[in-house]
Parts: sequence; C-alpha cells; structure tokens
Amino acid sequence: MNPKFSHPYKDHSEPYQWDDEKIDDIDELHEWLQHQPRYPKMTKNHVHQFYHSCYYNKEETKKAFQKYVELRASAPECFGIRDPLLPAMQNVYTATNMVALPKLTKDGYRILSYRLKDYTPTRLIFGEAVKAFNMFNDVVISVDGPINGYVVIFDMEGVCLRHLTRVQLGPLRNFMAYIQEAHPVRLKKIYIVHAAWFVNQAFAIARPFIKTELMSLLHFTTGGPDEIFPLDILPLEYGGELKSLDEFHEEQKERLEKEYREWLIDSSNLKLLPKEKKSDKKPMFDANANACDPPVASLNKLSID
Repeated sequence: MNPKFSHPYKDHSEPYQWDDEKIDDIDELHEWLQHQPRYPKMTKNHVHQFYHSCYYNKEETKKAFQKYVELRASAPECFGIRDPLLPAMQNVYTATNMVALPKLTKDGYRILSYRLKDYTPTRLIFGEAVKAFNMFNDVVISVDGPINGYVVIFDMEGVCLRHLTRVQLGPLRNFMAYIQEAHPVRLKKIYIVHAAWFVNQAFAIARPFIKTELMSLLHFTTGGPDEIFPLDILPLEYGGELKSLDEFHEEQKERLEKEYREWLIDSSNLKLLPKEKKSDKKPMFDANANACDPPVASLNKLSID
C-alpha cells in the first residue's frame, strides 16, 4: 500500500526550499525512483530531503533511499504500526523528554535533546523506545525541512547499569544502521552529557555497529550542556534562559498526537513493497518445463565510504 499523505513534510507543498540549480538532479532522482518496482510512491520533496542530507551526491542518495525502504520493511519493531497513541508509545513519551529546542546554534543547527524522566530500568522496552524516537524525529523533519544540520544531546542522568541489560541487539543494530545510512538529515555532533562511570561499558555494546564517520561525531563529557552551548539557547534544566524541557516536551508530544497521528500511521507504508508471488500452476504443455530458471541476483549490500 502506498502512502496517502504528503511525506516527508505534512504541511509543505512542492517545491519546498529546493535549490534552483538542483532541480534537474531532483527530477532525475525522482524518475529513478519511479522505476524501482518495489519502492513506495515518494514525492520530489522526499527526493530533495535525501539529496540535501547526502550533500548532493546522487549515488549516496540512491543508497540512502534503498536502505531507508529496506529497513522500514525488515524492522517492524522500529518502524511498524506508528501510532503515537498506542499504550507502548505513550509509555515511552511519558517516561522521557524528547525535545527539539526552538533556537538554532550560530551555525544554523537544531539542537535535539533526549533524556529520561523516569529512571526505573524496567519502565522501557528498548525496541519500543527506538520506534518512539524515530517517530519523533520524522515529525521534526516535517516541521524543519532541509535545515543546515542537527546537534544531539543524549543526557545520561539517571541511567544505570541495569538499563544496559535492557538493550536489545536486534533493534540496536537496525537503529544504528538507519541513523548512519538512511536517516535523511545532516547530523553534525552527538554529545553524551553527564556521562556515567560505566560509559565505556555502555559504549562497548554499540561500538560494533558504529562506523568511523559517526564515531567522529561523538563527544562524551561528565558535565552538562551548559559547558557546550550558550545559555540563551538552552532550557531551564541546564541553566538556560528558555522554558523547561518538560514544557517543550508536552507541547511537542501534543503536536505529535493531535496534528501528526494520522500522518505517522500513514508513514508506515514508506517501506519496500513485498515481492509478487509467482503462481505455482504451470501449463499442461510447457516447452520450457525442463529448463532451469536463471538465478535471481541478490541486492548488493550497501555501505557508505
């Protein structure tokens, strides 16, 4: 089934923030998409978002699209049934803060802040947290469009060793593959703040799935965001001049539930379509009955240089 709503932007018609000199490339890539029989229908805005995130490299854009639809089909624990009002998703959104801060950095980057509100290790199921995280980020993309980039704050305050035992390797592997190879944004920095004494053990779990490019973006500190960013763009909890993370979170959670619920549910269709099943019935007289079928070429594994 193909999506019914406009993606990746719910409220922006085409063209949205296209670079004039890239229009021919966008047309070419969109034409390429139309010839991929198992891809869902995607807009030219979708093409531009991916092309922009890949720094206008056409081949990398194609690889990102392919990984995007493959992962969304093969990892339902991360991308299936995207209803923010499901009890499992509500559990995640009430136990965490997920916030896109309103003020950009001096380089024009959006700060995304993530932290626990409920520190109980058994409160969250890792795969469900990944799904809720991905839904939140899709809404951020819809609101922002193709901006300069994103800086991420992961706050380890309240994280303990028992949280590490809750990590599921399947969802972790798929999440890391998606963020590095298919997420259509320009990721600039990832700050792990209030890093705990066991941060090396925590990092060791994810390390096998982290590519060199992402490794270079990671920064660990035992301090807080106030040691990294000016206070006028930070929330109250970090000594900043903005309102609290709780207030921002509740506003953005409400937007996700009320304005974006149907859009998110529809986005579950942005995935690789199943292969058409061949009929097992053969004609009574088949001239090629004894011939061997040619081998079917498998998709090449994708990688980013």
